[in-house]
Amino acid sequence: MNGMDMSQEEEMNLFSAARKVWSCGTDMLRRRPHQSTDPEHTVNTTNEVSNPPMDQQIRKACITGDLNLCKHLILRHPDILLSLNPLGNNCLHLAAMLGHAKLAELIWSSAPSLFSGTNNDGETPLMAAIMAANAELSSNMLTAASRHLQSDLEEGKPLNEMLLKVDVKHGDNVLHHAIRNGFEDLAVRLLDVEPRLSEQVNQTAESPMFMAARKRFAKVVERLLKIPSSADSGPTKYTALHAAASAGYTDITKQLLKGRPALAYYVAENNSTPLHLAVAINDLETIKILLEHDANMPCMMDERVAAPILWAATQGWVEAAKLIIDACPDSAFVTNKNSANALHIAIQSEHQEFVDFILQTPQLHRLVNQPNKDGDLPLHLAAQLCNPEILRSLLSHKGQDYTAVSLKNFNAVDMTFGQDQKLKTLKWTESITLLLSVIPSDWRTSAADAAKRKIEKQAIQEVKSLTQRDTSNTSLVAALLATITFAAAFTPPGGFDNDPNSKMPGLPIFVKNAWFQVFMISDSIAMCSSLAVAFLCVLATWEDLDYLLNYRKTTRALMWCAYSATAVAFGTGLFTVVAPKSLWLATFILAICGILPFFSKIIGDLPKLLLCLRLRTQFRSDFLPNV
Repeated sequence: MNGMDMSQEEEMNLFSAARKVWSCGTDMLRRRPHQSTDPEHTVNTTNEVSNPPMDQQIRKACITGDLNLCKHLILRHPDILLSLNPLGNNCLHLAAMLGHAKLAELIWSSAPSLFSGTNNDGETPLMAAIMAANAELSSNMLTAASRHLQSDLEEGKPLNEMLLKVDVKHGDNVLHHAIRNGFEDLAVRLLDVEPRLSEQVNQTAESPMFMAARKRFAKVVERLLKIPSSADSGPTKYTALHAAASAGYTDITKQLLKGRPALAYYVAENNSTPLHLAVAINDLETIKILLEHDANMPCMMDERVAAPILWAATQGWVEAAKLIIDACPDSAFVTNKNSANALHIAIQSEHQEFVDFILQTPQLHRLVNQPNKDGDLPLHLAAQLCNPEILRSLLSHKGQDYTAVSLKNFNAVDMTFGQDQKLKTLKWTESITLLLSVIPSDWRTSAADAAKRKIEKQAIQEVKSLTQRDTSNTSLVAALLATITFAAAFTPPGGFDNDPNSKMPGLPIFVKNAWFQVFMISDSIAMCSSLAVAFLCVLATWEDLDYLLNYRKTTRALMWCAYSATAVAFGTGLFTVVAPKSLWLATFILAICGILPFFSKIIGDLPKLLLCLRLRTQFRSDFLPNV
C-alpha cells in the first residue's frame, strides 16, 4: 500500500492501535439483531445498536476504491468503519459488492468483525462478493474470515455462524450463491469449512445438492454425498436426481444413484420420477442407467403415476420404449387411470412411428383390441381423429376387430361419421372410405348412403355462408379480368395500320396472322367468361338452394376458363410480336403461358389426385362435392 508519507513501522503501529479500538465495536456488530424488511423497524434497529451513519468521505472511498483516502480516514477516525449506509451495508459490504479487492483487504484487516455484519437484506460481505460474481475476492475473503474469526468461549464459532446466515429475500446461504454463480471450487471449500451449509434449503425449496446437480458440478455433488445430513430436495418435490435426469447428466445420475439410491423412486408433484423425466427428453443413456439400477422400476407405479411407457408413447419415443420393454416386458401393458394403454396414447398424440412399432412387435399385439374405460379400442380413437395413415396401419393388422363397439354402442364408422367439424376435409373422406371397405357387406351400402346424405345436409347448411364469403372475392377478380381483356382487345399487339394507302387501313397490323387470331379468340373467351361470373355473383343473392349448391362449382369452372384464356391470350400476343425477331424467346413465353393453366389445375387438385391414387378402386367421388 502506497501513497502515505510514513514508514512501514509507523503504519503498523497505527493499525495496531486501531485494532484495539475495533475490539470495542466487535460485540456490537456480532450481536446486531437481524433486521426486518419493514422500513420502520429497520431504522429503529439501526439506532438501537448505535451504528453511526456512514460518512460521505468513507462512502466515497469505498465506492471508488480509493485506498489512500480510506487509510487516511481510518487513521484519523478508527471507528469510522463501524458506520452503515441506509441499506445497512458496512464498508466491507461496499468494497465486496464493487470488487475493490485491495480496499476490502485493508478493511477486514482493520476490522475483522465486519465479516459477520449483515445488511437490511441479511447479506454478509462474503455473500455480497459471491453475488457480485467475483471468485478471487470471494476466495480471499473466505480465507481471511477463517483466519480472523476465531472461536471464543463467549461467542462460540463466529466463522460458522457467519457462513450459516441466509438472506431474507430468498433464504439463500453462501453455498447457494456460490453454486448459482458457478464457483464450484469455492463451494467445495465452503463445505469443508461448514458442512451444515448443505442442510439449508432456500425459500424455493432448493437444496445445494439440487442446484449442484442442475449445474453439473460433480465435485460439489460428491462432497455433498459425503455429508449424511445434506438435503437433496428441489422445487415441486423434485430431487437432485430429478434435476440430473431431466438435464441428461449421466455422470451426476450415476453419482446420485450410488450415493442415494432411494432418490430413484421419489415422485414429484407432477407425478414424475427421474425415469419419467429421462423418457420425456428421450435421453437413452440416462434411461439405461436408471433401468440398470432397477429393471422393475417401470412397473412400480400407482394410479396417480403413469407408467414410463405411456410417457414414451405421448412423446412418440420408440427407442426409449424399446429400452423400457426390454428391461420390463410386462410394463408395456400398464394403463393409465382412464384404462388407456400405450397404443391409445400414441394414437391420441398421432405418433405414426410409435403406432407402427407396436403393430409390428408381436409381443405387443394384445394392445390392439384392448378397450379403455369408455370401451373405445385404439381403432375407435383413430376413427375419431380421422387420421387415415394410422387407420390404414390398424386396418392392415390381422388381429384387428373391425366390428367392435364402445360402451355407447358406436363402431369405428360411427366414430368417424360423427366428426361434423372434419366433414369437409379430405382426411374425413379417406377415413370413411377406408372404414367402409372393411365393414361387413350387409350394412356397407346403408352406411355409404348415410355418409352421402350427411355430406349433402352439411352442404345445404353451409351454402349460404360460403356463398356470401366467396362472392365478394370472386366478383372482384372477375371484374379485373374483364377489364384487362376488354382493354387488350382495343390495344392489339403491333397496333393498328394507320397507312392510308394500305389495303386494310384502321385494322390491326397482324390481323391475318394465325397467332394473332388465336390471341383475339382467347381474349374474347376470357372476357365473356369473366362477365358471366360477374353476372352470377349478382344472382348469388337468390335464396334458391338448388341454385346456390351449383353456384360455386359453376363460377369456379368459369373462372378457371377465364384465367386459362387470359394466359393463352398473353402468350399468343407476345408470340405474334416477338417471333419475327426472336423465335426461341417467343416459343419459350408461349410454352409457359400454355402450361400455366394446366399446372395450376393440377396443383389445385393434387390432394384429390393423391387420394385417388391411395384409395385406387376404393375411391368414392361422390364423397368429394363438399370438400
